[in-house]
Amino acid sequence: MASCKSNNSSSKITLVSADKLIENIDKHVNTKVETEGRVAHICGVDGLKLKLMSDNGEVIVLVPQDTTRFDRALNGKRVRVCGIVQETRLSDDYINEKENEKALLCHVDLRPCKDTNWVNAHIEAGSANDLAKKDIEKLRQKKEAKGYVSVVTIVAEKWEIVGNLD
Repeated sequence: MASCKSNNSSSKITLVSADKLIENIDKHVNTKVETEGRVAHICGVDGLKLKLMSDNGEVIVLVPQDTTRFDRALNGKRVRVCGIVQETRLSDDYINEKENEKALLCHVDLRPCKDTNWVNAHIEAGSANDLAKKDIEKLRQKKEAKGYVSVVTIVAEKWEIVGNLD
């Protein structure tokens, strides 16, 4: 991605597969990377979050470095992205708090979902509590398997479609 290349030699960009990025997250936090994946979802509320799936099905959250919204035409496409890597590890306290709140979690960044229409529809249908329990159970399984729950985010400077998957 030519537009991702920096003229500033102090701004090194690491080319890494999305799976290797997640596997070696400690090595990549606060670094600029270029990686690829499939767009699985774009936030319907504000278009400022994108769920990027690695080849092995791992999730990376993309957020733009500014207020640029992700174009819905990216959905289902393979994209190349360049940006700064961040990681948030969810604590037991966070998981317990969300369990007590019976929060419906965003499947992109695991925070409470901001889509009030979607949340209210589940409340009205009577499925909210079961869905919240499933979300918390998934978090606990991830934590048990790995010792922690990691939310990997790339603050995206540039992104481009590199292939069609739909």
